[in-house]
Amino acid sequence: MFSKDSKDVETTQVKANLKQQHVPTIISASLRIVGNLISDGDVQVDGIIDGNVRSRTLTIGESATINGEVEAETVRIHGSITGQIKSQKVELGPTAKVVGDIIHSLLTVESGAYLEGNCRHLDSARKGAESKPADISKAEALAKALSKSSAESVAPVAPLAEPGRGPTAPGKPGG
Repeated sequence: MFSKDSKDVETTQVKANLKQQHVPTIISASLRIVGNLISDGDVQVDGIIDGNVRSRTLTIGESATINGEVEAETVRIHGSITGQIKSQKVELGPTAKVVGDIIHSLLTVESGAYLEGNCRHLDSARKGAESKPADISKAEALAKALSKSSAESVAPVAPLAEPGRGPTAPGKPGG
């Protein structure tokens, strides 16, 4: 009898966990979050978030504002985002306002949406990051340092002297 009761409790807990996974987290219009928001599930934002947001699915309502980076499998935007968006699927609704880059696999933009930034396909963004090895950036830094030091050694500057006392700078009349 004891084992049957413990199985019933475990089954009830598993069912409760499954139900919780389908309920979205809602940030209401009257709520402002200062800090990052990380969720394994679905998030709907109607308020303001000053920070980065990560979730499985993110829906930004018309009254919502996010100031930070967004990363999710699916992002539906009807409000405002200032920051980079990285997602498999991005949907910009007619009231969407995005200021920032969008890195995506699938992008849908409805008429009326505002976008100021670059759109890059997720595969090309990955290839761009992989194509520049770290050695190239080290070589570029070394070349800049060498060109700066050689420019400094080519054109030494003589100190200016007071009128009537010693050498003067080129192009300046003596004293």
